[in-house]
Amino acid sequence: MKASRFLIALAMLAALLIPAPQASADSSSPLAGDALQPPTRPSIAGAADDPTPNLYQPSAFLAGKVAVQIIFVESNGAYEPSTRDWSTSQISAVSSQVGAALAWWSARLPNAQLSFDLTSRIVQSGYEPVLHGLAGESQWVGDTLHNLGITAPNYFDQAYAADAALRRERHADWATNIFVVNSAGTADGRLADGHFAYAYISGPFMVITSDAGPYGTHQIAPVVAHEFGHIFGALDQYAAAAVPCAQKSGYLSVPNSNSQANNCGTKYASIMLEPLTAYANGTIDQSALGQIGYRDSDSDSLPDPLDTAPTLQVQINQPSASARPTLTGTAVDQPFASPTGDQATINPIARIEYRIDGGAWVPLAPADGAYDGIGEAINAVLPLYDGQHTVGLRATNRVGASSAIASYTVALSGLGADPGYQISVPQISNSQAITLTLATPAGASVQISEDPYFSGAAWAPARPAFSWNLRDGEGPHWLYARFRSASGLESPVQVVGTTLDRTPPLGHALLVTRSNSTWIEIYAQDSATQISSMQITFSRDGTAAWQPFAATLPISIQSSTIYVRLRDEAGNVSVPIQALPTTPVWLPIAAK
Repeated sequence: MKASRFLIALAMLAALLIPAPQASADSSSPLAGDALQPPTRPSIAGAADDPTPNLYQPSAFLAGKVAVQIIFVESNGAYEPSTRDWSTSQISAVSSQVGAALAWWSARLPNAQLSFDLTSRIVQSGYEPVLHGLAGESQWVGDTLHNLGITAPNYFDQAYAADAALRRERHADWATNIFVVNSAGTADGRLADGHFAYAYISGPFMVITSDAGPYGTHQIAPVVAHEFGHIFGALDQYAAAAVPCAQKSGYLSVPNSNSQANNCGTKYASIMLEPLTAYANGTIDQSALGQIGYRDSDSDSLPDPLDTAPTLQVQINQPSASARPTLTGTAVDQPFASPTGDQATINPIARIEYRIDGGAWVPLAPADGAYDGIGEAINAVLPLYDGQHTVGLRATNRVGASSAIASYTVALSGLGADPGYQISVPQISNSQAITLTLATPAGASVQISEDPYFSGAAWAPARPAFSWNLRDGEGPHWLYARFRSASGLESPVQVVGTTLDRTPPLGHALLVTRSNSTWIEIYAQDSATQISSMQITFSRDGTAAWQPFAATLPISIQSSTIYVRLRDEAGNVSVPIQALPTTPVWLPIAAK
């Protein structure tokens, strides 16, 4: 046993001493053999009924929040000699380049609602990855993931599980891991079989050496950007890849029409064709964009995979007399149909709402306490009084698309008439402290909150005038109120709005004189409300009557200086703004 280990060590040492082939001087050459197909993914039971991305869909289309983890593999000598150790400068350089590649993608996809969550970690392995080629990948990748705490029957299942764990941990829509192999000291910056960067189509991971082969450490970003396209379904387009024009890929199953392999007839600049030039110029062609899911068939500024809407199934149980109806329901976002059959959506249900007799929409609390899933359930008692009522319900997803309105007619008796509870608030306020006006029968109580689900809100006796402190933050504020009678019967939720504006207007003014006419031009803006009035004075501390705001005001000059004060609808007053004359000022010409 000792002899065997000694021979293995000698073999590894010999491999280190054999001169490696020199790197190509042409760093713009294609990344040959870099796009790999993962093993056939097994089907998942029930996947057709649940469009949440499953274990084998770590990166179906490039949109939403993407968790990216850089794994710096650190050999520890457990199975073969450790020949390299990561330095702080190496890690910093690679991390910076990966971050730049992700930023490049963000800039290319403005409508994908794209964000990246980039993390990194050093993970031990008993192998020295740079001594291996693709054939030995299973050893060091599997060992690295095992040391990361991921166990599974094979290293691909480990990789999918690692992506899923990262997605959960970072609360992301998609996830991928980038294994970085330390190639310091090699002659060509490559793995043992010549690879220096590769990725599996649609995941689960990519591999790159710290020198990126002939590209060099300073050009890791374009290489990672190219490989990242593979991670989300884009195919290679350079001729050496031999990818047919008709070959389809990605969630939308888009053909590789910019391939150079068999004369497709186009040669658009693209990150999937010529990484260096395309990265520098920020170019990607339409076929690659379609393969990563960035296609907008109906021109509504939403890429097709994000252009989804929920369905809502509701059941209302009509009670006997003197009782209120109950409802149960389920909303599920429906994925954009994929020709591949692997349906998925990343648009969770944002809210389910109801309205009574055409009134305001009121959110219903989710059954599990949070709207954060592709499917959500509700259970509620409808706060209705005697009479016939029309109840409408709808579900809305993260991108604001709503289901068809489900409408039901409900008739009740034995509960009594609607007491006519009322609440009103000032439309605009320049203070967080406001006064609410309530109209209720004697003995009623009220619950008020800026949270539609009344989290932490206490019941209090209803009074005609009710003091309330708005949350911080200028702009619209919505208050939710529900009432309870002395007998304990709760009312429907009422929704009222106010606007908080505590910031004075800003602006500047010009004093314009032309053709014996003089006027003031005022350019003004306010943070939350409209500018309602202005004051014109001839000194900074002067006073004058307020008058309605006008952007242009004729004036007779009575002073060498004119000041303007602005007042918004909330009553905030600006500092005095001096009207600057537009008359040209002649300056002497300096002698040469």
